[in-house]
Amino acid sequence: MLMPVILMAQTGRITQLRNELYTTKDQQHKLSVLLSLLREGRSVPSDSLVQYIEMAEELIKPDSPEYYKLNTYRAFYLLRNGNQNSALLLLNELLSDIPKNNSLFFDVHLGILHARANAFVRNNLIKNAFQDGFTMLKMAEENNSDNWKAYAYLILGYSDMELLKYRSAIENLKKCYSYLRNDSIIFSSIYVYSNLASCYNNLGQMDSAFKYIDLAIKYGNKFENLSSLSNSLNIRADMYIRLNQPELAEKDLEEALKLREQVGDVSFIVSDMAQMAKFYASIGQTNKGIKWANEGIKIAREKKLLSKQIYLLTALAENYRVAGLKDEYANALLEIVELKDTLYQKNAASDLAALEAKYQLQKKENIIILQESKLAKNRYTTYGIIALLTFIFIASGLLYRNAQLKRQHKYEQQLMEQELLAKENLNKAMETERKRIAADMHDNLGAYAAAITNQIKLIKDKSDIHYMIIKNLESNAASMVSQLSDTIWVLKNQELTLTNLSDRFKSWMQKLMKSYPDIDYHFKETIEKEYNFTPVNALHVFYILTECVNNALQHSGCNEIVISFSSNSSVEIIVSDNGKGMHPFYSRIPDGNGIGHIKKRTYECGWRVRWDDNHPQGTNVVLRNTT
Repeated sequence: MLMPVILMAQTGRITQLRNELYTTKDQQHKLSVLLSLLREGRSVPSDSLVQYIEMAEELIKPDSPEYYKLNTYRAFYLLRNGNQNSALLLLNELLSDIPKNNSLFFDVHLGILHARANAFVRNNLIKNAFQDGFTMLKMAEENNSDNWKAYAYLILGYSDMELLKYRSAIENLKKCYSYLRNDSIIFSSIYVYSNLASCYNNLGQMDSAFKYIDLAIKYGNKFENLSSLSNSLNIRADMYIRLNQPELAEKDLEEALKLREQVGDVSFIVSDMAQMAKFYASIGQTNKGIKWANEGIKIAREKKLLSKQIYLLTALAENYRVAGLKDEYANALLEIVELKDTLYQKNAASDLAALEAKYQLQKKENIIILQESKLAKNRYTTYGIIALLTFIFIASGLLYRNAQLKRQHKYEQQLMEQELLAKENLNKAMETERKRIAADMHDNLGAYAAAITNQIKLIKDKSDIHYMIIKNLESNAASMVSQLSDTIWVLKNQELTLTNLSDRFKSWMQKLMKSYPDIDYHFKETIEKEYNFTPVNALHVFYILTECVNNALQHSGCNEIVISFSSNSSVEIIVSDNGKGMHPFYSRIPDGNGIGHIKKRTYECGWRVRWDDNHPQGTNVVLRNTT
């Protein structure tokens, strides 16, 4: 398929356009055909390219989009012939003159940026190429142009490749690849396939390299892009060299060289010469390889193609190594290092990272910039918006302050209601407690008071037994004082501990047991963890214990009582006697003998009580807290 193309010295697409050019009479249509021919510049020989440029100049209108497009092609012609400085001067002039923020010039503007990025790469100014690439990407995103997004990522990937940053290049090229949704975009960004293949080849990932090189050759043939085809064949030849298949490599190199001579791009020509030198090194013909490499280096130095010099010196060094020329090989490697240092100094990684960070920042600020530009077009609208915003801000502030005051007032009102409710609950609790204490005093002290009254009556009626009655009066009065003392002891403390309760009960027992000299009593304490009572609960437990002791003394017939206090994870108090015991069915224990009072008090203080047999005889009354 390639041979007819070579013989015609032009592609079928170009032949069709040339026929159309020389047959049309319409000047505007002729200009359109000339611009289409220039777009095929990658496949047009240099002498034909300059001829088409001169023909278009006669038809072009100054300062029109076509004028800038034509001069972009002129810059491309200068680049292809190694005049990078002249190309850059022309492109810079075009960018300074082109109308800004005009949709008619959008594509032309981006085309100039793309051409300048290529010129920067060929002038070893990779940092500047990145800058233009990011500018293209920003403009493409603002205008939602998939075609120019793809082109921008292609430039960024190409710039990474020139710095030998193949993994970073693949990331950008894959982004370009993601936008190739139709033939128009593929035509513009066709080099993405061969560039991806080259990156994967340099990383030794041959499966991916062959995948993309096949696509590159497929679309190179489809669109008859001789420059792309030549690049692809050279890359595939290098892949064959890596796989030790010199025959296939030689065939691709010969075809690529014929295509390249036809197009005549000096940058790509020296790349092909490096590829030929690498090939000859792989088959051991180092004399030819050294010759090709030195000729390419001479051209690259004349044209100041720094990255191409590195590529050619790498091929030259390989030939020296294969030929066993150790000194020459060492010198070539040293020169490569120096050239790489020069290239990296010109394009410091920190500068490139700063450019990308700057692009990302500009991208984020894009919406704000667009809004500000719209506001600047109409100052009255701007003032109106500012006044409106000021009014809204003040009104919002007043509304917010009013809402805050309402919330604060509501909060204060809720606090007052809570305080009133708390006082009411406290009063209710105090009233309940007052009634309970009154009931206790009525139950406990009333009996003593009634006994005293009765005994006074007996004194009046029976003066002969007044001594015994007086003794009873004394005993009942002492009991009343003791009852009052216990109540006051509880009420004057906000909180009582288990140890306090134990000590108080011991004191009570000592006084009581003086009246029972024939009965022994003992205390046991194992308080490992202190327990705190409220005054009310302490009083309940105290009275329960006194009731349990009184029951044992009056009804059990015992001669020994043991009171145990213990606490660890829970509290347990046991009153044990060795008397006659109680009814065997605990669920049917009668509520006489104070048992009803004990059950009621344990319920009110949240404790539990049970009556167990005390072996070999007697009763255990066990009190336990429920928490």
